[in-house]
Amino acid sequence: MPNLFNRLIIPLLIFSTFFSSCSTKPPLIIGFSAELTGRNGELGVGLRNGVQMAVDEINAAGGIDGQKIQLLVEDDFGTPQGAKAADTKLIDAGAIAIIGHLTSDQTIEGYEVTEARGVVLLSATASTSLLTEKKDHFFRTVASTDTMGNGFASYIFSKKRITQIAIICDQDNATYSEPLVRAFKETYTGLGGSVAIEVKYSAASSPDFPLLIENLRETGVDSVLIVASPYDTAMIAQTISLGNWSPSLFTSSWALGEVLIQNGGNTVEKMETVIAYDTNDPSPELAQFKSTYEMNFNAPSIFTSMEGYETMHLLAEAFHNTNGSADGLPEALIEVQNFEGLTGLISLDSYGDVVRPLFIQKVIDGKFETIEKLDQMR
Repeated sequence: MPNLFNRLIIPLLIFSTFFSSCSTKPPLIIGFSAELTGRNGELGVGLRNGVQMAVDEINAAGGIDGQKIQLLVEDDFGTPQGAKAADTKLIDAGAIAIIGHLTSDQTIEGYEVTEARGVVLLSATASTSLLTEKKDHFFRTVASTDTMGNGFASYIFSKKRITQIAIICDQDNATYSEPLVRAFKETYTGLGGSVAIEVKYSAASSPDFPLLIENLRETGVDSVLIVASPYDTAMIAQTISLGNWSPSLFTSSWALGEVLIQNGGNTVEKMETVIAYDTNDPSPELAQFKSTYEMNFNAPSIFTSMEGYETMHLLAEAFHNTNGSADGLPEALIEVQNFEGLTGLISLDSYGDVVRPLFIQKVIDGKFETIEKLDQMR
């Protein structure tokens, strides 16, 4: 069983031996595409850093059967056009697999390019259920929006005993927010809860948050689910607080990032979210990763960096089984069962969707603390 902890402590001797023995072999080109600048830039940079850190370790250990990995990076700028252009450029440059994108909207757009050209697109963060249960070249190591929406709804209704809630969501990432909200509502109402109001807005259109929040407040609810970026979630929480309103706040994993804490401050304290990755797992592998990441990048790791790191290592394991060839890669990814990640085992089902548990995190003293583990609900 592959062990990431061992890969984190590879001796420098292996690194020098690798380059002296196989420097003449052509590189295996892997593409990376995500939003590195803009509203979600913090999450995209963390994702890229995690992937790069894994690539460096894989190369130091001998690469893929002696073949060095070359990571080509493109910024998709968080736009549909950017996603298509980035993936096209990467494939034209020789990428035989692409890790990306950060958000579901960009992943859907990039998928059109990669699927048409028969190239594997492997995502560590895109949850949209629009790509669930498809026999194609798309794979992911994060739970789908259906899975997270179902699990969060059950938790809020059954564990928190909240029977009425309001929802506000950003439609600019509609392929993520709409399936998530739909799954949440179906499960929540099926259990007996009611959604008092659902307010939709576009972050690109300079939303009037005070007016939107007033619409929520007029329903008389005392709980709000926010499905938005880290920055917008912080702004919504601030607006709620400035209106002297104090409902229980819940948010999606899209909002997780230091931007939420930095801009939300005390207004996001006690906010809860569902996440497919436990950033607080006590495993020695994760502790070593956090230490090495901070030393390499002079910044603390975030969930996207952890997910990117694991995803690159899983991809490398599949490439080992194909001897570095793109031929048979989809089958090889599915065959890598019980892959040992930073926080436990990772497996993909026959459609390339991940099977792993969900977690509830809560902002406590300005930090995301894990408070509960949920069984995955499909």
